[in-house]
Amino acid sequence: MLIYFDESYDNQHRYLILGALFNPHPRFLHRALFQLKKQKRFLDKNDKPKELKYNKCLNDYLYKLCCGAINIFLKSTSYFRCIVIDQDILDLNYFGQKHEDKKIKMARAYKKFAELLISHNSDNIYNGVLLADELKRCQGDKFIEIMKQDFCLPNGKYCDKHNRPTLRHIADIHSDKENYQVCQINDILIGCVLNNLVLTKNKYKNSLRNYLIKKMEIDNLLPEYWNKYSKRYIEEYYPKFNIWYWKPNK
Repeated sequence: MLIYFDESYDNQHRYLILGALFNPHPRFLHRALFQLKKQKRFLDKNDKPKELKYNKCLNDYLYKLCCGAINIFLKSTSYFRCIVIDQDILDLNYFGQKHEDKKIKMARAYKKFAELLISHNSDNIYNGVLLADELKRCQGDKFIEIMKQDFCLPNGKYCDKHNRPTLRHIADIHSDKENYQVCQINDILIGCVLNNLVLTKNKYKNSLRNYLIKKMEIDNLLPEYWNKYSKRYIEEYYPKFNIWYWKPNK
């Protein structure tokens, strides 16, 4: 299993979204995405595929490319999970002492939410690979080392009943590189979630979000839709794509 991990947040930094694209057969997505870019001539002067991201969906040509990337995802065996944290209801003091710097507590919170996202969706995974795209909201090296302790070591926090590590490798990558271009699909899916939470005047980004909603045959990507279902129900009826809107325990 190859897992691509990414993050996004709005300009006001109210919402933090952590997303993971789980790929049982990663070569399919890589090849299909390359063929799409080649067919649409989305290549640089050296005939290398360009980077396709949600934020670059600014015209009809790029909108259609992003829709094509969504179609590739839907045809694949891959599945998407994300966790959305509304920082207006997040008490950072839970993650440290009051006198500690906010950045330190936020890094702990980030690690905890990433851990929850991966662990809640990896019950049947062992010896997988996690590739994180340019971590900006935490100290990347420390984050990766801590995650390795939990997921990559025998007797670690997340091992299966046979004491096999969930993951064998975790690394920080750059999604603009051809080898890691599948992470760009993860970015597009996360961007659609953010788009439904934070209004934008960009018609192409709005159309992209609506395209995903229509293809998924769901009402929207907002908390009122996803919070009305139990975790078991969502996993059964939305195995391809689902969103977890985190709420603090009462």
